[in-house]
Amino acid sequence: MLYDDSVILLYAKAPIEGKVNTRLIADIGIQTATKLQHDLIHQRLLMLTEANLCDVRLMCAPSRQDKIFLQCEKQYPVTLFDQSGDDLGERMFNGVSIALQQYKYCIVIGTDAPALDGLRIKQVIEALHDNADVVIVPAEDGGYVLIAMQQAHKFLFEKISWGSADVMQQTRSRLNEKNISFEELASCWDIDRFEDYQRYLAIKGKA
Repeated sequence: MLYDDSVILLYAKAPIEGKVNTRLIADIGIQTATKLQHDLIHQRLLMLTEANLCDVRLMCAPSRQDKIFLQCEKQYPVTLFDQSGDDLGERMFNGVSIALQQYKYCIVIGTDAPALDGLRIKQVIEALHDNADVVIVPAEDGGYVLIAMQQAHKFLFEKISWGSADVMQQTRSRLNEKNISFEELASCWDIDRFEDYQRYLAIKGKA
């Protein structure tokens, strides 16, 4: 393990039918959308395990007692935590706040950006070591696929239009208003639309 002062929080929803990848259901159906979530969780954990960068916490919703998360705990070097909070921002802030009591740096990712690889995450951790207060990997659709920090800035998680194309610009504006130094790395695509799903199938060689 390269960085014992850092931790990655992987936020994941259990693959419950009708509750995951809901924007894709009209195009690919409930069962395929559910299987996609199952596959993405394992793909992300496999990538993080192979990269072996730092500790990984699997942030589970609705509960770490779900069978997929218990299976992941046996299969990968991760620690399970329940997500807590009323919305995505609160859940991320709570996870970051707790993690930064033990680690110097905290990196937050989700399951829906299969192109986000270990090399990019290594660049993020190195940027934090080079004294960037916040590091972000924007998403091509206007959100972000990764945010990392060495202090839990609550303003980054409040009153953000989660799931919209405005997330990255709102985050940028907050950081500039507070005069917080931040670094943006090259953008990365995530799976929101049917075209993104096709792109995912292509990288898996199934298109």
